[in-house]
Amino acid sequence: MYSTPPCDRLLVGVSGSIHAIHIIDYLLRLRREFAGEIKVIMTAAATRVIPPNTVETVLADQVLTDLWGGPTQKAPHIRLTRWAQLFLVLPASANIIGKAANGIADDLLSTALLSSPRPAVFAPAMNPAMWASKALQRNVSALRADGHYVVEPGEGVSLSSGELDLGLGPTPRTLLPHLWHVHLRRLKEEYWPAATAERARTPAAQQKPLVPVSALLAGPPAN
Repeated sequence: MYSTPPCDRLLVGVSGSIHAIHIIDYLLRLRREFAGEIKVIMTAAATRVIPPNTVETVLADQVLTDLWGGPTQKAPHIRLTRWAQLFLVLPASANIIGKAANGIADDLLSTALLSSPRPAVFAPAMNPAMWASKALQRNVSALRADGHYVVEPGEGVSLSSGELDLGLGPTPRTLLPHLWHVHLRRLKEEYWPAATAERARTPAAQQKPLVPVSALLAGPPAN
């Protein structure tokens, strides 16, 4: 537990992998240990796995599914991506990976990825045969070449086939170190140039006058 979450604003895109059934567990862990505020986008396929109103029970906001937004959220693909400090696609299906890698924007999540000012974090979860396909691996390579961060899937029992193989999405516990890595690296990139613009100097090197302790204890001069 941390008194202040490292990330103030986290945007989570949920795509139509069967692994989306676990999204509540992820959101609870992320809210407790990583993000101060979380907003969620769901694809139409994801809403077939878990209803948006179920996801909203652990959020302080409405789940967004419509590219055109609504009365309280205009142009969500622009506003949400500008709002977010970090954009996480969890789980990332083969479909959303292919769209993002090839610049396809035909729903809210894919359009948000295309318009995001920062690269996103993708946490793939799919059938092992899909993960091993050459087309999928080309798309993953394209995402990484564009600056996106892709979490390597782990080994486990596939929810669709029941077989033990590679392609399982990360657990909430194993996902967190990746998010910390990406977020802290970006914070460093933002402040490091200014922090190192001048060589560090001691007060003596800066020739600042020394103030006697007695003067500090005496307080401000009387008028």
